[in-house]
Amino acid sequence: MRFSYASGSRLSSPAEQCAKGTEEPACSAFPPAGFTCLRGLPGSPARGEIPAMTQPRSDPLPSAPPLQVPTFDFMRVEWRFLLFGVAMAFCSSLGQTFFISLFSSEIRSELGLSHGAFGTYYAIATTASAVTLLWLGKLADTMRVERLAFIVICCLCAAAMMFSQVNSVIALIGGLYLLRLFGQGMTTHTYTTAMARRYVAARGRALSLAQLGMNAAESIGPASVVALLSILDWRMLWMILPFLPLVGLLPFLRTLTQRTRYQDGGGLEGVRAAAAAAGIDDKADADIITIDSVNHWRRRAVLRDSRFWLGLVGLTMIPGFTVTGMLFHQIYLAELAGVSLASWAAMYVVYAACAVIGTLVAGQLVDRFTGRRVAAHMMLPITLACAALWLVEGQAGVFLFFVFFGFASGMPYSAVSATLAEMYGTRYLGEVKAIFLPLGVFSSALSPMVMGMLIDMGYGMGVLMGLNIALALLAQAGGAMMLGKPPRLAIS
Repeated sequence: MRFSYASGSRLSSPAEQCAKGTEEPACSAFPPAGFTCLRGLPGSPARGEIPAMTQPRSDPLPSAPPLQVPTFDFMRVEWRFLLFGVAMAFCSSLGQTFFISLFSSEIRSELGLSHGAFGTYYAIATTASAVTLLWLGKLADTMRVERLAFIVICCLCAAAMMFSQVNSVIALIGGLYLLRLFGQGMTTHTYTTAMARRYVAARGRALSLAQLGMNAAESIGPASVVALLSILDWRMLWMILPFLPLVGLLPFLRTLTQRTRYQDGGGLEGVRAAAAAAGIDDKADADIITIDSVNHWRRRAVLRDSRFWLGLVGLTMIPGFTVTGMLFHQIYLAELAGVSLASWAAMYVVYAACAVIGTLVAGQLVDRFTGRRVAAHMMLPITLACAALWLVEGQAGVFLFFVFFGFASGMPYSAVSATLAEMYGTRYLGEVKAIFLPLGVFSSALSPMVMGMLIDMGYGMGVLMGLNIALALLAQAGGAMMLGKPPRLAIS
């Protein structure tokens, strides 16, 4: 296997060049993001803008970096961009399964659909949106984050307005397609790619803190929708919902996406400026380019990397497979566990709390040990959750299940997202991450069907939990073996 490279010499950081008082090109590498170099005050940043702290790490597995950034100081300084991530994650709920499913009864009643028919149309729309993301996801490599976020949120709001007018099966599939594409897909893709690019030392914590927006939506969304449906028609509700992001997020995008002190990754503009300063054509037809000692992979190179197939695919697909399948068939699981549905539902408070804790802990672990060392072990809560529900009887087993199930829901995503940036660089992170979104969508669409078939065949708790345990252990073993290996490349 042969890969072509374009290489450039290492650039000094903006802070270093400011200290020298020179006017080298790299000193203005970040002007689109707001960085300015005051020549009269060596090393002094512009108001509210502070130069990069460190250089991004290269592809070989790095030694564990120290925690350079205190978490509370990080949150105090970076609250704007973190709030941007939280808001984007919250808005993505308009296209998430848990939110759309709240309107299932009303939609099926008006269109005369069975559960199976609605599920089939939903799967068609979801699959189509996942395929579209393979191409649309590349926009994150060509557009500034505030501009892309503006377009994506506008499209999501338009999709929600269109969904309120659904009156046929074709319109339903089209509405679901747009909601899934711009909600679960592009909204999530935009903020996670931007955060993985802008942070290095605190990348894990940034991603995990942003994910709290989704945790908040899952906590307050269902109860709020149920309450509003008692006084509003579902169509009217879908016409009102888009005004939340239109009024609460769009006017503040420029302010929320400004560069500040701990954004040490350069972002898209910084990487492109560094490439230009080094005379590198980052739009050339090369599989991998090297900018400032960091390898940046194109999608076609990633697809030929054994670490992707044997390590990352399992870590991407198994959490979605398990979590979605368990939630979809939770009534049957409650019966097998011998607890009432009321007792089972009451445990969602434990689930939500542990999901938040797991998300925050995962971010800390990623920043201390790197994502490549941590990501594989994020599968352990899945194994423990399934083992507890299978082997521990009664309410105690259900309690332990929801504790570990919450961790399993909150921990893997930020670790895998950080790992992608560590392994494949950030210049083409948009098109690289666009591979993984369809994988997660496919696994979450597959699990209800597979587990439903096993239930229909008469299999019980042992087979269902055993399947998920085996898949989690397999993904963990593959990730542990493969993520620490360097790529096997023949440099031309």
